[in-house]
Amino acid sequence: MAENPGYNKLNSQLKPGIEMERVVNVDSSMVIDFLGDDGRVLSTPSMIDAIERLCREMVKPYLKEDEDTVGIRIDAKHIAPTPLGMSIRVHTLLVSIDGRRLVFHADVYDEHEKVGEAVHERFIISKSRFVARVRAKVK
Repeated sequence: MAENPGYNKLNSQLKPGIEMERVVNVDSSMVIDFLGDDGRVLSTPSMIDAIERLCREMVKPYLKEDEDTVGIRIDAKHIAPTPLGMSIRVHTLLVSIDGRRLVFHADVYDEHEKVGEAVHERFIISKSRFVARVRAKVK
């Protein structure tokens, strides 16, 4: 792991190889609607949202109180439709850490097949510094 002066030394328990899985029910807020009732399937943005949320949740216990993560990149493939009312199973794995940059691999399955996969990058931030930066932009 590259040394980064902004990296929190207490994060040493955060190591590649940790993983998490979650089952999500595909509800009406997560589907596309432009194909009519029979075409109401999980949208790609909703699949990506499920991946990002799970990656964030997975590493949160390893961070200090003032730290969190933000997504900085995602390369996703949505390879099969999942109908409204079905469940998806999202599996995420932390594959590498470079300073404050975290790289994850995710696989998404519905009740029948693999429906998506992604490589996702997140960055560990100081919440107080991040909010100060946002406030400065608003002024």
